[in-house]
Amino acid sequence: MERVALGIGGMGVTLAGGDTLHRAMALPGMRVFAVRRHLDGIEVVLDAETAVPECRWLQCEKLESTSGEFRLGIDNEGVYYCTFGGGVALRYDMRQPDRVVCSSVEDETLLLYVLWIAYALAGLHRGRVPVHSSTVVCDGRAVLCLGESGTGKSTHTRLWIENIAGSYLLNDDSPILAVEHGEVAVYGSPWSGKSPCFRQERRPVAALLRLEQRKENTICPLRVLEAFAALQPSCPPLLAHDERLTDMMVDFISNVIERTAVFRMGCLPDAAAARLSHDTIFAGQ
Repeated sequence: MERVALGIGGMGVTLAGGDTLHRAMALPGMRVFAVRRHLDGIEVVLDAETAVPECRWLQCEKLESTSGEFRLGIDNEGVYYCTFGGGVALRYDMRQPDRVVCSSVEDETLLLYVLWIAYALAGLHRGRVPVHSSTVVCDGRAVLCLGESGTGKSTHTRLWIENIAGSYLLNDDSPILAVEHGEVAVYGSPWSGKSPCFRQERRPVAALLRLEQRKENTICPLRVLEAFAALQPSCPPLLAHDERLTDMMVDFISNVIERTAVFRMGCLPDAAAARLSHDTIFAGQ
């Protein structure tokens, strides 16, 4: 079995397998995160036999990128299983929290999502979570733009880049959020959506910005419960009816919002919106 060492989100990710491993390393941006030696972290074993037993299904949702359906379940022994349609399945046993086992995956788009879920499951107990956002860096600090699909996250970060000197894109879909050394940090990742932005880079987080389309530009800070509700929908679909996963995800989100500002912004797709969010977030920083 071949192995490849990666560094994603400030920890090691070892991919092991055969044909699916080769397909994974051919995905856009994946080789940007290759490292010369294996680092402490998690292992994802691909091309493994992954028979799915009878489970209590916790989550079920359609996959936007494929015709399949994502399901998260748990068997009688407390082992988690994910299925993605087409016979693709993933196994995660918390008795081996740094190891995920997955079947073969031929479709490249689905493989990217499977690897994202594998990282989310095994990374959660290490305090690393991929968050659906478009992330811009300014003055060395990052701002994560959150929101539902079609809200204008990528548009808002593009407006920063066009109107705020020195701004640049860190990731346009799913950077890795972490709490470490007493601060919230964000890392680039191999999951960047339609924008090929793959940066092996870490930045402290200046703020989280939950976007909503409005007829005027407004911005306001959020209190604790509002901030939790702003971040949670952008996290992987693991906040299920399961005590262990729920507790870990709630702890992670709570640690993040305790250490960084969270804003809600109603905005237009214009330069004034970018200037308003920048000036509000970086005032006094």
